[in-house]
Amino acid sequence: MLISKKWLSQYMDLSDLSIEEIAERITNAGLEVEGIEKGAQATNLVIGHVESCVDHPDSDHLHVCQVDVGSDIRQIVCGAPNVAAGQKVIVALPGAKLPGGEIKEGVIRGQQSNGMICSLLELGVDAKSLNDAQKAGIEILGDDAEVGSTKVLEYLGLDDEVLDVSLTPNRSDCMAAFAMAKETGAILDCKVTLPDYRGASAIGEPTALRVASESEKCPIYCGKIIREVTIKESPKWMKELLMASNIKSINNVVDISNLVMLETGQPLHFFDLNRLDKEEIIVRDDLQCKYTALDEAEYDIEPGDLMITVDGKPVAIAGIMGGDNSKIEADTKGILIEAAIFDHVSVRNTSRRLNLNTDASIRYQKGIEPDAPYAAMDRAVQLLIEYADAKGIEQTAYSAPWKVEQRTVEVNIDRINALLGTQFADAQMM
Repeated sequence: MLISKKWLSQYMDLSDLSIEEIAERITNAGLEVEGIEKGAQATNLVIGHVESCVDHPDSDHLHVCQVDVGSDIRQIVCGAPNVAAGQKVIVALPGAKLPGGEIKEGVIRGQQSNGMICSLLELGVDAKSLNDAQKAGIEILGDDAEVGSTKVLEYLGLDDEVLDVSLTPNRSDCMAAFAMAKETGAILDCKVTLPDYRGASAIGEPTALRVASESEKCPIYCGKIIREVTIKESPKWMKELLMASNIKSINNVVDISNLVMLETGQPLHFFDLNRLDKEEIIVRDDLQCKYTALDEAEYDIEPGDLMITVDGKPVAIAGIMGGDNSKIEADTKGILIEAAIFDHVSVRNTSRRLNLNTDASIRYQKGIEPDAPYAAMDRAVQLLIEYADAKGIEQTAYSAPWKVEQRTVEVNIDRINALLGTQFADAQMM
């Protein structure tokens, strides 16, 4: 489980604790922190403005740039294909230490170069959290970037430290940021305040959506139609949290589905409503076909594999990955939200056979708490209204009556203290 100090700090005050202190106390409590990762590994950076950019006279791919770094104008030779005049960029000045080594002044094919214009990869950001454009060229900053500022990592949201927490099989609950925050708060004796989202999805007009499960491997499937969403860039804080979890930002709607999974531990899937032949979802495990998933690879589906279908055609591999034929695109207008419980053994078997391990399948394999789909639906609707202008919301449709058995466990406080060697008072255990 990856969770950053910045993420935990949304829920509790950690200002007086270093990341090393937090890691030590979490480990001592039984959740081993295997490592601490920095958001980026770079020094001596500054925000620059490319005043001019011309082709290198002795190269077919290099460019000679004049870059304003606030204190002066520096000539920098850059090989990135997307560099151009007018851009605000990340500049590593001579003496800067990056994962690839130290930056020095030099001469490149006869042209003086006094620094380097950087990509996020060159700062040590994990490639998994970057899109193709970010991996192929330099990072182009927004209009709000202040030329000459040395607070580059803060601007990029990379001034963060990420805990890599190894979870034992009995603590799969901590694969959710909300649960990990509560655990951390208990360990550190900090007050934890989580977002209030319960009941956010209990709204909507009557729906004609039909959802059903024809397999015992899917005891509950929840579907909700939202007729209008606006596809746009995600807010900065959301992209930063996803990056800290090595998940690349796509757009606000896709990012919300991933964020809610990370927060609640419940995988979600969003379908493009207009790409579905009918407004129905049937979960089946009797198909035998070839199916192209979101990764654009074709998979052999066999009887026993749980599949999400519409009008008899597959639109997702249940609990593992959605399909290329129903994915969210830039022109998506309406969506159908999926929140479901799938049998962990079935998901594991299919995932292994297809050699397809995803963040969703890992969570399903470890087990999902019974009311997680309902909580995730609430949180997703709340975020979609706030960050995707969601309108035309319809009531949630269920494949079966929603039943979560509430259990009461009686414990003896004296016995607990005796086993733990503690002296907790009744009020402390409540």
